[in-house]
Formats: sequence, C-alpha cells, structure tokens
Amino acid sequence: MKLAVISVTRKGAELAERIAPLLGPGVDVYAKNGRNLPESHHTYDSLSDLVAEIFSSYDGLVFIMATGIVVRVIAAQVKDKRCDPAVVVLDDGGNYAISLLSGHIGGANELTRLVSRAAKAVPVITTATDVAGLPAADILAVKLDLAIEPFSSLKTINAAIVNGDRVLFFVDKELAESERYIAVAARQGVALVDSSELIHTDQYDAAVVITDKELAIQKPHLYLRPHSLALGIGCRRDTTGAEILSAINQACRTIGRSSNSVAVIGSTVVKADEQGLLAVAEQLGVPIKFFTNEQLEQCIDQYELSLSDFVNEKIGVGNVCEPAAILAGRNNKLILPKTKYPKVTVAVTTVKYRWWE
Repeated sequence: MKLAVISVTRKGAELAERIAPLLGPGVDVYAKNGRNLPESHHTYDSLSDLVAEIFSSYDGLVFIMATGIVVRVIAAQVKDKRCDPAVVVLDDGGNYAISLLSGHIGGANELTRLVSRAAKAVPVITTATDVAGLPAADILAVKLDLAIEPFSSLKTINAAIVNGDRVLFFVDKELAESERYIAVAARQGVALVDSSELIHTDQYDAAVVITDKELAIQKPHLYLRPHSLALGIGCRRDTTGAEILSAINQACRTIGRSSNSVAVIGSTVVKADEQGLLAVAEQLGVPIKFFTNEQLEQCIDQYELSLSDFVNEKIGVGNVCEPAAILAGRNNKLILPKTKYPKVTVAVTTVKYRWWE
C-alpha cells in the first residue's frame, strides 16, 4: 500500500516522523514549509494544492490534523468508493486515529488500526458492519480480489447484514480457487455455502454469491466475481474498442458468464499495436498477452484446432482466438469455441493458474 503522511503543525510533523517507519517501507512524509524539519520530509505551501496534486497517487493518505480541515481539503477530490484512496485522520497529539474515507474497499479501516498501533492511539471506526462485528460483502471482495456486481446492490446487502436479515454467503465449487476462497473467508468469520444450496430460498433473505456464472436467483443478491476467464481475440485492423467490448459481452452472455470475470486476454503479436484491443484491456483492467505465430501454430497442431484460409492469409496463422485463449488460460478446454461477431472473433476458456503474475 503506497502511503503518504501529511501534517500541518510542528508537533504533527514530529509525530509523522515517528510513525512513518512503522507503517511500512517507502512511506512519503509531507510537512508544511517553515517547520524546520529533516530533509527526508517533502514540504508544501498550500495543503489544498498538495491534496489536489497527490490525492490519486496514493493508496492511502494519513492526515495529522483536525478532521474538519481534512474534510474541507479532500471534498473536491472525492469521487467513488471504488477508486478513492483510504483516508485516515490522526490528531497531532496522537490520541485518536479516525477512519474517514474508503473504510472497506480502500482499506481505511485496516489502515486506521495500523496507524493506531504505530501512534498508540485509539482507533475510531464507524462502519456499521465493523461496529457490529459482522462480515461485509465488500471486505470479502477485497480479501479475495473479487469484482462486485452490481455495485449498486452493495449498500442493500450490507444493510441487510447490519439489520439482522438472514444473509448467506455462497461459493461456486466448480471454480478453480473455491477451496482458497473458503479458507480465506473462514479466517474473516464467513462460512461459504455451496451455491447448489441457492435453491433453498426459505433458508435466506439475501445472498452473496461467488461465481463467474449468471444464475437465476429469486432473492436480493450480490455477485462477487472471480477473475476466472481467459479470452482469445482476433479482430480486423482498426476495429474499435467499443466493437471489441460488444463482442466480449455477447460472448460472455452466450456461455452464461460475466464479463467482470475476465482475467486475461490473448491475441497474436500481429495485433500488438491494435489500439481498440489495447483500450479494451485497459478498460477491463486485465493484462493482454500477445503470442507469436509459432506459439499459436504449435497450439493449433497440439489440439487439432480448425483453420481458416482467410485468417492465414491475413495473419500468417490459420486460427488466432482459440489458441490464444488456450495459451492465455493455460487450459485447452474451451467453454466457447471460436465465435464470430462483427469484425471480431472470440474464444473463451477458464484460467488454470495466473501464470502472468
């Protein structure tokens, strides 16, 4: 977690110097000019200007000053809990550490506990699920690196948890990492039930479901989407990102999966400069891997994949999307074979393991 510690007073700057080494490596410390501080400190003249400059550059910001000051200087920068950094406020006496912004997804609640230990301060956390000692869907999503879908339902589900409704957490045991999910969830005090039990609707009022599949669920629910799908994509030159994304969404719907579960995209090195393809990978927030014709051909031969004379003439290899999906997912079991869409072909497999990390 990339952190910045910011103070306004001399006393606050001294406290920042003391706690920064305890928060982890590479913490940046900012102090207001004129405080006669060590050279290791970054200095600033205007707090508002500093915050505007660095707000999106850190995973977490620790302000050593009054909470009211912090509220005013971050107000213009706050956008969405999915992307806002964690914000923690510590008084310059080191008495209280307050989780102010992005408590769950941004990690401010955990950062507050870390800061409170470093400063020997009292942690102040007001998130309802934390106060009640109850599991929260977004905390589990962060711990397991899962996408929340639809995000608009998160508030409803967490409110149901706090209000004492019967909210069960389910997992699709066909997922490659289902056992890891179960183990990590258990450490968070969450018992994951086999998703096959969703049919027993009399047992719960709302559901949180870890799966990459689209399911027919009658009760209020929230999906937590694992990054489990590898896509192989071929496209014509200058195909737009919108056209490629439309093909991906259609492909996922065809097999009853969520596009939020895409983990990696594969294609040919011939398309390494294809702007639409690069834009889609960036928009989905996933890596894109380009394979040589030799790699694709070897995969085609090994798994006896179909060939296209047209593709061979244009690309130099007779099939792009299927071998690219197999190579990207390290899995030859295609759940969607080569499927044509306007200017785009897509094949899908599940990810056997995350070899690119």
